[in-house]
Amino acid sequence: MTETMSNGLQERQSAPLTLHSSAEPFNASDRCISPRKGVSYPKPDIPVLSGDNSRKRGGMSAKIHQVFVIGVDGKPLTPTTNTKARKLMEGNQARPVWNKFSQFGLRMLVETRKEIPKTILGIDNGTVFEGYTVTTRIENNFAVMWKLPDKKKLVKKLKERRRLRRARRFRNCRRRACRINNRNKDGFIAPSQLQVVMSRIKCIDELCKCYHFDTVAIEDVRFNHKKHKWGKNFSTVEVGKTMINNIFVDKGINIDKYQGHETEKLRKKYGYHKIKCNKSTKRFNTHCSDALAISVESGSQGYVVPTKNFVYVDDSYRCIRRKLHDSQFSKGGVRHKFSKGNFCRIRKGTIVGFDGGSGQLVGGTKEDIAGKEQIWYQDFEMRGKRKVYQKGKMLKKISWLSHHFKCEVISG
Repeated sequence: MTETMSNGLQERQSAPLTLHSSAEPFNASDRCISPRKGVSYPKPDIPVLSGDNSRKRGGMSAKIHQVFVIGVDGKPLTPTTNTKARKLMEGNQARPVWNKFSQFGLRMLVETRKEIPKTILGIDNGTVFEGYTVTTRIENNFAVMWKLPDKKKLVKKLKERRRLRRARRFRNCRRRACRINNRNKDGFIAPSQLQVVMSRIKCIDELCKCYHFDTVAIEDVRFNHKKHKWGKNFSTVEVGKTMINNIFVDKGINIDKYQGHETEKLRKKYGYHKIKCNKSTKRFNTHCSDALAISVESGSQGYVVPTKNFVYVDDSYRCIRRKLHDSQFSKGGVRHKFSKGNFCRIRKGTIVGFDGGSGQLVGGTKEDIAGKEQIWYQDFEMRGKRKVYQKGKMLKKISWLSHHFKCEVISG
């Protein structure tokens, strides 16, 4: 589905790279045309398991219930299959929606029964990557490989901001007074650690909007920092545990905690493989296998076949914030403007898609040597290097825009 923007571009709803804004509504497809007008909706990508494999693993059905369902009142219901979802849309009983993971779902237009099976959320926390799985009965409905924000970059930006803030206090001009003495230290979390905790909460809140969880199986990370001095990376996982647990308690969800050695035993018990050599590999067995093992044990459902498709989310993506001037003076005391927040009516930091690539818009020039305007975007595949495209052909070169967080559907 596409929507015409003010500048003539079209924003694709099911783009492979998306970036979420907290100001946007939950349903990003409220502008979809009703099925009464004969519009054919995209077919959700549901993995189909073979019959022999399903019989060997406890009689699993051929189709997995991976289409989440939202009731008339906005509360999540039992997930359904691709075939059932198509029939409900053809009968004008539901309309399609997409969550922030670009996952297809339904919003019911009529009342339905409220029988919801026991659903387990498995969480495998980490310092850089995390795994989330949704398990219902004997099915793995959904899985997410979540990349946390880069803590080193956050600390660097905080130090730069603190240095500029302190420098402003020595100038003979209006400034903000020092407020370090009027802060409450109860429950204080360092700003760099708080960003990591809020990233976890962002993923949990989105999953709770799509599925009704009865129990959360989480790996409780504990480390004796007094006895061992080499476990400083575990502090990133330990900080904020109480804050996240309180969220589940407020929602009325039971919490089952497992130790690290218990998770390894459960993974071997159910026969799930884990990749330990390269943690950044975009595969289910890298981080989601541990989350699936503890969720299966918590639900007492027996073996569950891992899902073939899962979502890889890079939450380290950050939009370029507005800077009126450079941080350092140039020669002659001239302060060159850094950014005005947008270029050619497109917000800087927006993910732009081209034929054969995508990246983050970083700016451009009004006129070059040849007398043509150009834009620059940072290609995700070039590891920070910039590519140059002609501004005169920008409307034709850009195929889609996205203002959601960056995610990618991985097919197993």
